[in-house]
Amino acid sequence: MKAGLTIGELARELQLNPKTIRYYEDMGLLPEPRRSESGYRLYSRYELERLRLIKRAKLLGLSLAEIRELVAYAIDGRCDVMEDRLLSLVKAKLDEIDQRIEDLAIFRDNLRQYHVDLSNRLTSGKNKEREPTDAASCQCLGEEADISPKLSLPLGPGKVTTKERR
Repeated sequence: MKAGLTIGELARELQLNPKTIRYYEDMGLLPEPRRSESGYRLYSRYELERLRLIKRAKLLGLSLAEIRELVAYAIDGRCDVMEDRLLSLVKAKLDEIDQRIEDLAIFRDNLRQYHVDLSNRLTSGKNKEREPTDAASCQCLGEEADISPKLSLPLGPGKVTTKERR
């Protein structure tokens, strides 16, 4: 390797955007790089390997805070501590994914039931009997009481609108 890789060369090598590399510097995942006489950032093999570690950790779904912790262990040469921590982080990610899958399955089942109920209502002609109303009072989605106990909408990882789970 020559005296150092520029940010563009490093980005191409790792298939990253140069802005991502600068962001990682700002977040403390990478140290401030040395500079060439003309002011260009220059990165060593050390930063290249550190970015590879960060990139692999991102593929595992780890947060930047979690990655920062792992990088600190790696820098200090505490691979055994890093591996133990990584094991617990991966286990937590698996648990989170299992919960999301369960939440999505409940959501799918509730949405299917709502689809059946809505189809039945449309087929039976209940909506056709109503007089035209303005958009603000349209009951096309049904009553809140009809929807809320049946429909659990995911709000984010592991969160649903209804408090009850099957």
